[in-house]
Amino acid sequence: MTIDRQDEAQSAPSDWVACWLDAELDSVLDSLVDGELAELSELAVARHDPRGEIKHSVRVHLIALADSIRRSPQGGEMSLPAFISRHTRSLARQDLPSLPALLRAFETIHAGLWRRIVAALRDGPFRIAREQRAEVLELASSQLFSYFQLASEETASAYAAERALLERRATSQRSAVVTGLLNGSVSPSDAEQALGYDFNATHVAYVAWVDELSDLDRLDSVLATLSEHIRPHQHLSVSAGERTQFGWMTCHDNRWLEVVRGYQLPGGIHCAWGSPQQGADGFRTTHGDALEARRVGEATGGTGGDHAVVFDDVAIASLASRDLPSASSFVHRQLGRLAGTDESAVRLLETLRVYLDELASPTRTSRRLHVHPNTVVKRVERIEAMLGRRVDPASLALRVAVELAPLARLHVQSTVPPSNGTTAPVR
Repeated sequence: MTIDRQDEAQSAPSDWVACWLDAELDSVLDSLVDGELAELSELAVARHDPRGEIKHSVRVHLIALADSIRRSPQGGEMSLPAFISRHTRSLARQDLPSLPALLRAFETIHAGLWRRIVAALRDGPFRIAREQRAEVLELASSQLFSYFQLASEETASAYAAERALLERRATSQRSAVVTGLLNGSVSPSDAEQALGYDFNATHVAYVAWVDELSDLDRLDSVLATLSEHIRPHQHLSVSAGERTQFGWMTCHDNRWLEVVRGYQLPGGIHCAWGSPQQGADGFRTTHGDALEARRVGEATGGTGGDHAVVFDDVAIASLASRDLPSASSFVHRQLGRLAGTDESAVRLLETLRVYLDELASPTRTSRRLHVHPNTVVKRVERIEAMLGRRVDPASLALRVAVELAPLARLHVQSTVPPSNGTTAPVR
């Protein structure tokens, strides 16, 4: 093969691209940066010296291309030098340019290099005889394709890995700040600066969790949907273990409550909400309310349905159940046999709960229970017979007892002595 430049006279076809790049690096680099890459505006966003940084990145890959060609035999597998991964991770830490912009830049560089290689083979100091061009072009085409395919794959992998690492670090730091704010070791001003979250607002906290780790992606989707409908001024979310998320939203009206109560949760996903609270102290208080709503909801089976548990809906049960033995005694004094654990007592107690909610209306109660109004009337008669008195919707004691009944059942079950291991003979 004949190359006009004297110092490259002995180059083999497999070395042509590397030799050409070595000799023409600066010229090719300027041509690429000023030509094709100038059209990719995404590469120059929010940079102090756009052209200088773009030029540096392109130089890194042109040097790596020449190095890879020399290190791989003719037709052999291409490999990238280690500095390419380090360079990619450096770009990922800045998040500029974005990964899609980088990959589009590879396509543009690939096409631009091909055009310049064709021109160099035909004209100028690197031209070669016509009969030799096909062999060099074929090999150069293979080398460019192999390099930029490998560069795209490894860049995508290194970029994604670095961004994931940064996200894990940011998440861990955010969780540490939130934990410190909740336990009082981090001041509101320091937390506000670290989190970018304004504490001088009305906050509503939530606790969201899943039954299976495989549902975490669906949980993220649910929280995103709720946030989209609530439209909070701020939304802060942190991980609280493998299956749980803590979150806060700032709202100035009750739209959040309408959305939460009306939203149907998918199976395996659960959520409990606190009460609206103001300021940094309110940030802590509403979080405690959300945790308490979860506790009561899990104890009473409220989190087993398809709707979230709201603290204000279980506040009476929460407050009264702080002394569970006394609460259980109160429930049994008020409800008698209705506080039992058999299926009939449970069904009648649920009827009583809805009946009280609906202000003693058999019609509205029947709609909620999906039974005939006459069925409701008969059940209320049985309830009154078991209570030994008429059901009074205005009785606060009766309402509180009904709310506490599920917790009282749990208390009874937890105090039943364990079996001695003996069994009755089979008859």
